Amino acid sequence: MVACEKILTEAKEQKSNMIGLSGLITPSLDEMVNVASEMQRQGFTRPLMIGGATTSPAHTAVKIAPAYQGPVIHSKDASKAVGVCRSLMDPRFKE
Repeated sequence: MVACEKILTEAKEQKSNMIGLSGLITPSLDEMVNVASEMQRQGFTRPLMIGGATTSPAHTAVKIAPAYQGPVIHSKDASKAVGVCRSLMDPRFKE
């Protein structure tokens, strides 16, 4: 697993439009909540996209989304992620 600090530092340095986390093993689920909480603490506002084999829409909604006030989206699999990103970046869908 990549450390939360490294993910968020890179996101800032690269001026990312969003952050994506992929959970391939069960411990990843708790770390995703940690990343979301840290994003909230640091004042991030960019979308957080969740995906990977161990994730689910329910886990994303119940455990991760409450930890972060920015958009939190679950993507079923990598083949869907590009479309999700495209939608998130479309100015027609922004407030």
